[in-house]
Amino acid sequence: MAVFYFMLKKREQFGSQFGLIMAAVGSAVGLGNIWRFSYIAGVNGGGAFLVVYLLCVLLIGLPVLIAELTIGRRSGLSTVSAFRELAPGTFWWVAGAIGVLASTAIACYYPAVAGWSLGYVFESIANWSGMTADTAAAFGEFSAGPKSYIFAAAALALAMAILIRGVAAGIEKWSKMLMPALGGIMVILVIRSVTLPGAGAGVAFLLMPDFSEFTVGGFLDALGHSFYSLSLGMGVMITYASYMKKSANLAAATTSIIAMDTGIALLAGLAIFPAVFAMGLRPDEGPGLVFVTLPMAFTQMPFGQIFCTLFFLLVFIAALTSLISILQVPLAMLEDRFGISRRKGLAIIAAVAVCFGAPSVMAFGVLKDFSIMGLDYFTFLDRFANNILLPISALLGILFIIFSFGVAASRKEFLEGAGGGGRFMSALYPIAVRTVAPAAIVVIILRAAGVF
Repeated sequence: MAVFYFMLKKREQFGSQFGLIMAAVGSAVGLGNIWRFSYIAGVNGGGAFLVVYLLCVLLIGLPVLIAELTIGRRSGLSTVSAFRELAPGTFWWVAGAIGVLASTAIACYYPAVAGWSLGYVFESIANWSGMTADTAAAFGEFSAGPKSYIFAAAALALAMAILIRGVAAGIEKWSKMLMPALGGIMVILVIRSVTLPGAGAGVAFLLMPDFSEFTVGGFLDALGHSFYSLSLGMGVMITYASYMKKSANLAAATTSIIAMDTGIALLAGLAIFPAVFAMGLRPDEGPGLVFVTLPMAFTQMPFGQIFCTLFFLLVFIAALTSLISILQVPLAMLEDRFGISRRKGLAIIAAVAVCFGAPSVMAFGVLKDFSIMGLDYFTFLDRFANNILLPISALLGILFIIFSFGVAASRKEFLEGAGGGGRFMSALYPIAVRTVAPAAIVVIILRAAGVF
């Protein structure tokens, strides 16, 4: 069996099960769980969307997650090399290559969003009156101005500084610190939000499903987000699982990732919607909910400046942990496939991220009139990666499990080290991975293509 890598003997591993879970959850719990979940739940009726989303996570997200984790741990290699190792001489490596391309594309615009959240931490401390006088105008000015460049570069540099220390001393160590910090800040914000006068309407909006006005579009949004929120299709879970020990309990890790990912999304909703309703604002403001509507809400509550600072610190931590995992995918590929050192690999990735990522930051300023296929550069990268590359990569990964690796072999890998746990998930896995998951991903692809 041909193996296309050079550094297997020196390959690192996560030091503990907890470290793996925190790193994987850190990847999954990004802006998708706080920014994207909140605004699409808001425009799709709250509780009804939440119920459908949870079902999609269990029926679609879970089997795809298991498939990617088993590929990574069985091979002990990053995305492209994993498929080459498990199916030498075949075309399946394309699935891994598309995942790397998706991660690289996301890494080119994600620092911009991470930079916005980092910048808003500082803005809420130093320029509170300026950022809240007219929140829409303030965000437009910030995203188009030179500050956004500085903070985007700072976010990318911080992620690189963590990655250069390696898997155990870098990713695992910082994930163990950042994720508990994220959870602590989230709890503080939820307590503040649900105790505001009039917050009960926001809690009911999120937790009391009303399907009377739920649409097919809402179902499709829930389906797509269940896939997006778990970092599937971008090679992250394959890469992280490749650093797992064979003795690690993959079933327990999978359960923890799913539970914590959806739990953080729920907590984000409980932190946001009660405050929005308590201040008499609309929950269906769309993408501007976090950066425009919420600062307006914070101005109306006691100690709003403090809670605004905490909130955007929370958003930045989520963005940073996701950015770290996204960058690790092409970095691991360069290490395994080409024997490039971590330091040189990071230099290459940094150069690519700056060259192709700078226009995404400028898309709201000096390049606002530049477009590709009618879209600004930032939106083009986002849609190209998330609507096209991610679902195609995930679909190929599922087909690889079905037709090459084998569903039974994947299930066996999933149960290895489980100690009797995970039997229920593994019993549903063959059915879901052969039918529900691929059908759902095809629906996502068709929707992205504008078929419906």
